[in-house]
Amino acid sequence: MTRHLAIALLLTLGIPTAAAEPVEDYTIEGAIVPGNHTRLETTHGVVHVWSPDGYRPETATVVVYVHGYHVEVDDAWWAHGLPEQFGASGINALFVACEAPSNPLDFVRWSSVSELLQVVEGQLGEALPKGPVTAIGHSGAYRTLAQWLVDPRLGTLVLLDAGYGPRIPYLEWIRSSPTRRLITVASDTLAWTTVLHRYLPSTRTVDGFTPWGPKQLASLQAERIVHIRTDLDHWQVVTVALPAMLRILRAPPL
Repeated sequence: MTRHLAIALLLTLGIPTAAAEPVEDYTIEGAIVPGNHTRLETTHGVVHVWSPDGYRPETATVVVYVHGYHVEVDDAWWAHGLPEQFGASGINALFVACEAPSNPLDFVRWSSVSELLQVVEGQLGEALPKGPVTAIGHSGAYRTLAQWLVDPRLGTLVLLDAGYGPRIPYLEWIRSSPTRRLITVASDTLAWTTVLHRYLPSTRTVDGFTPWGPKQLASLQAERIVHIRTDLDHWQVVTVALPAMLRILRAPPL
């Protein structure tokens, strides 16, 4: 059985594959902005909260990051350089990273993004930005994100090589409101996302994370459905590509 056929079979079964062989290093442009970090302990696991210097809560958006398998949130926070990547994006946002399943047998910790944010708000003792939430999930995070599709606060969904499981819930979610956005990044999950976007003819497809200028960024921000096909491997999409992904959100700059 060829490697591509094996990956297609695993995607059909909804089983995350192992990371591909590393490709050459890839660097995202952007100065790293320092920020404020708080680590919370909750009944559903550890939650990290980060805001950049210059953060303005009155105009900020909320971005929730969900890690994939083979890592826990404490490890992902440092090993994947999450605060550095959040800062390099240059957007005015409150970033929340929560605990999620670290293997196929682990249970989903947060079945509602609204509940997660209520707990964060209560522990911080300060109001969070209101309005739609962006959820970004890598790989096995699809199990958590699939449960969040029924949450009214979810406004933008970003699948970072997290195309697994049934496609119909995602199609129903994006079709049910013209204000929702769906962004997919595909490396190992290219077969799954290709089929998904066949049913979404308005998809804007982009090849690679070439440095986007202001006009290109504005063009991508205007699109409701974006599909990015990349040669980055399964881990690089989360260890180096987050700043570029965050810049195409409809989030105010710092």
